[in-house]
Amino acid sequence: MASLSLQFEDRVLKAYALGPITTIGRLADNTVTIDSPTVSSHHACVFREGADFIVEDLQSTNGTFVNETRVVRQMLRHGDVVLVGKHKLVFDQLSVEGVTSHDGEPTLSNEGETVFLDAQQHQRLLAIVMNAEARGRSATGTPATLGVLRVLDGRADQEEYLLEGHTSLIGRARWTLVRLKGWFKPNVAVAITRNKQGYVATLLAGKMLVNNQPMKGRYDLKDGDILSVGGLMLSFGLRDHSSAIEPPSDEGVNQPSDKRAGPADLPLVYDTSRSAPPG
Repeated sequence: MASLSLQFEDRVLKAYALGPITTIGRLADNTVTIDSPTVSSHHACVFREGADFIVEDLQSTNGTFVNETRVVRQMLRHGDVVLVGKHKLVFDQLSVEGVTSHDGEPTLSNEGETVFLDAQQHQRLLAIVMNAEARGRSATGTPATLGVLRVLDGRADQEEYLLEGHTSLIGRARWTLVRLKGWFKPNVAVAITRNKQGYVATLLAGKMLVNNQPMKGRYDLKDGDILSVGGLMLSFGLRDHSSAIEPPSDEGVNQPSDKRAGPADLPLVYDTSRSAPPG
């Protein structure tokens, strides 16, 4: 089975089998917990996309590196070294066929299948998605465009929905922005999060098509995309919006602007306050 080997100063601390999604961070609700002030509370995640495993930085303070190159999202290859703070995670891809993850969740052998999370996993992933994207900020200020979902087909409460918040949810629950109709629809099917690059859709439960293709993992939305989820067909568009909400920033934290700089070139930011973690 594919795994991550956690190392510190060339000493192996623990090996973690990889399931559908593995979260890495300082808080105890992560799959891989690293108790270090150089690691954000929810620092990064590794998720399965078809036969591949992808590492994604969750807007961490000190960044995530693969083989000494800073990355936002990167497919992992056997032997890759992921650097989080001062800890290394070595990726070992021995087999991805029908294995069982560390917490007993079956991973998927068919590329087209949907990952279904139990209630605890679902809430954890949703919290991490919302937490990470809410921390995203642009060095140049507020984005100039606002996302809009327009209903093309299906039953909905509105004809269009403005994606003004940091995270907009689609599902059956009363507190979602776009409410799905029907008893058997998931409470939260999709989270659409807003960051400085644009909008990202994350499938949390059920199935979703983007431009008639099954959605896998997370998807960077583009103007004109057609989404099909829970009996609704929605078009995603962008419009000018000079008063868009600016995501909050981490006060007092210097964010390196060079995404490709090596880990040795960037100063680490230490969190000395456990009551208010930066990540």
